[in-house]
Amino acid sequence: MDSTEQQITEHLAKLQREIGVRRAEALEYDVDADEFTVEYARLVEATSELVEFEETIPARLAEPERRRSERIVTWSWRGEAVVGAVLIALVFVLDHSAWWLVLLVPHFALTAAGCYQKVDTEQHRDRRFAALTLHMVALLIALISLSVITRWCILAAAAGWLLIAGLSMDSTGADPKGARR
Repeated sequence: MDSTEQQITEHLAKLQREIGVRRAEALEYDVDADEFTVEYARLVEATSELVEFEETIPARLAEPERRRSERIVTWSWRGEAVVGAVLIALVFVLDHSAWWLVLLVPHFALTAAGCYQKVDTEQHRDRRFAALTLHMVALLIALISLSVITRWCILAAAAGWLLIAGLSMDSTGADPKGARR
């Protein structure tokens, strides 16, 4: 059992013990006694705390994997933004046609913007897959812009960007950029 599961199990057991103690104390008194009302209120409060904690368990269990995905996504997009900037510089260094900038500048802008996307618990796997797909698309863009493969592969790169965009959207369809957790 990893540390996250162990912490959750320990806290859950503590809350359950607290409910047991509160129940035992409430049962010591007659239902009409003022002490029973006080102890019953404490029992309800402890039970509410347990229910609230149980609702957070799935997110707590997913957090280590979400953090791993966040690192993969952040560094993938940053790395590909650097590759995009290098490809733009190579257009000038290798004296290629400036028309390549029509392909490379949007690629660089999109990868730079992707560095700041939020990686949430619900969609972290989609974001990680999109980041890994980005590496294939960036390689394709690099090979096209360096004239290693045919320019017709731009269609495959566009299809790749559409796939990445679909995976990077929030479930509401909103822009994935935003504050980090």
